[in-house]
Amino acid sequence: RRCLTLPSAGTGNDGYDNENNDLILNVDDILVMKERRYIVRDMLGQGTFGQVVRCFREDTREEVAVKVIKNQTAFYHQARVEVGVLQFLNTRGDPENRHHIVRMRDFFVFRNHLCLVFELLSVNLYELVKHNQFRGLSMNLLRVFISQILDALSVLHECNIIHCDLKPENVLLKGLDSGEIKVIDFGSACFENRTMYSYIQSRFYRSPEVLLGYPYDVAIDMWSLGCMAAELYLGLPLFPGASEHDLLVRIVEMLGMPPPHVLARATHLRKYFKREEELLSVGGVPMRHQKYRLRTQAEFEAMHGVKAPAGKRYFQHTKLPDIIGAYPFRSGLSEVQLAHETERREAFLDFLMGVLELDPEVRWSPQQAQQHPFLTGARFTGPFQP
Repeated sequence: RRCLTLPSAGTGNDGYDNENNDLILNVDDILVMKERRYIVRDMLGQGTFGQVVRCFREDTREEVAVKVIKNQTAFYHQARVEVGVLQFLNTRGDPENRHHIVRMRDFFVFRNHLCLVFELLSVNLYELVKHNQFRGLSMNLLRVFISQILDALSVLHECNIIHCDLKPENVLLKGLDSGEIKVIDFGSACFENRTMYSYIQSRFYRSPEVLLGYPYDVAIDMWSLGCMAAELYLGLPLFPGASEHDLLVRIVEMLGMPPPHVLARATHLRKYFKREEELLSVGGVPMRHQKYRLRTQAEFEAMHGVKAPAGKRYFQHTKLPDIIGAYPFRSGLSEVQLAHETERREAFLDFLMGVLELDPEVRWSPQQAQQHPFLTGARFTGPFQP
């Protein structure tokens, strides 16, 4: 029988687990829970939390994805949170399964491993863009995907749940020939009143408030959505920060400084910014004025004793309007089509500016973003005011 788990040598849990505390799984192994039997077919993916395998459920004769969590307390507890969030979303938030949130069908413990059973889905949006040679998706497809993700986010918003790890890898197509998507991986999710971790969100999609240690809420998912929307359009990540410092440098370079009231409540302010006093003359009266500037890479590294590498530069321009504007048009467009495409592009840029707002209080909610002409198809006549 073909072994799916690497390394495949049994070291713990009576020989059932490998050195990483992963359950060693082979093709045709059976995960059993009372009368429910899941036959292991294939490996779908491995992560820090454990593994995801494709299984066949005997009683319902359907294919499912089973997330087999590592036999380690921390991962077990985090997965219990995921179970709680999904139960809430599947039964209360989206009982009719209409809002593009993955369905959890079952969960159980097998050989000391918590197992979560999900509907089987297709490829993720990162794989889709990669398959497209990192060329970016059409405006139409982008609109279809972003609308559905916003639909899921508005349910999360109403339930006061933060996903905390929204990125192209965590949005899956339902089938290869379908435009329907589902948001997956609630393994980092939390209820808004229970924000515990300061180190959340995958780096490229990490919001300024999480970087700065400013109190965060569901608005951080909207930031990630903005990063994702830009990436799906451009084919490459908008902020491919190689370190947290590099990430913040890129954000400030592209969108400007976070507003003073955000900096005032940022617990990590000193980590990234240096306070400088300047003397201003106001009507002949000298005034001391404080302002902040980002520390340089060298200052940051010296201060923290760590390397803070600067990453790749994917775009010639630094400002968002220029990056979107410089993206090549499809060839062979007529003048009318070109005018239409230009208007769509301006609408898209305005949409991005609203969800990539540096002030989380002002950043659009999912419900506000859903009303934007870029998504509704209404004529775009100028900046959208929700």
